[in-house]
Amino acid sequence: MPHRAAGSAVVVAACLLAVGCASAPPRSSPPPLPEPAEGAIRMAAVGDSITDGDSIDLAGGSPGPQSWVSYAIGPEVEFVGGWAEWGATTERMADAVRGPLDADVLVVLAGTNDAGWTGHEQIGDNLTRIVENAGVETVLLSSVPPTDFAGATKTDLNAYLERFADDQGWAWVDAAAGLRDGDAFSDGMSYDGVHLTEEGARVLGTAIGEAVVDAAGR
Repeated sequence: MPHRAAGSAVVVAACLLAVGCASAPPRSSPPPLPEPAEGAIRMAAVGDSITDGDSIDLAGGSPGPQSWVSYAIGPEVEFVGGWAEWGATTERMADAVRGPLDADVLVVLAGTNDAGWTGHEQIGDNLTRIVENAGVETVLLSSVPPTDFAGATKTDLNAYLERFADDQGWAWVDAAAGLRDGDAFSDGMSYDGVHLTEEGARVLGTAIGEAVVDAAGR
């Protein structure tokens, strides 16, 4: 039995590694984006492929249809850039993000590429560095989406992230709740068991946009 369990763990890890290293999809032009109203909340974002999606230039303010950012913005929320990269771990984000970012709210959606590999305390340390480097006072930490390969690792990580956000005095949103069916994706939310379809991005982004408004106290 111990040998069988170890073998199963190796198979799961191999599946996650293979998908985590998947190539980014063809880059797409942004969908029609609403104009922010005067005085809109300025939102920056830091993340991995879930945030970057198929964006042409996310950091420059051009999110793609498979990026949740496209659906978080609206009259009340303006996207002002940030940093996201396919395959990025929280350590990579912490090393890469440089601020201060000119934003009212920083959204961090991170940990997909750490789950099952990096200890929770180390993830927490990396998140702290991300926030310190970004230099944005109001922080919104989001849950990470499930995977169809090892959903329990994401469930455990999200429980930790929620506690960590509370300890840090950050806002928290379980934005991925609408994507889940148990520990896996609901139908139509992911095209490969890890990355989001346009509909999945819409569900995630809508929840994050609403949470940004709440976090900003509007």
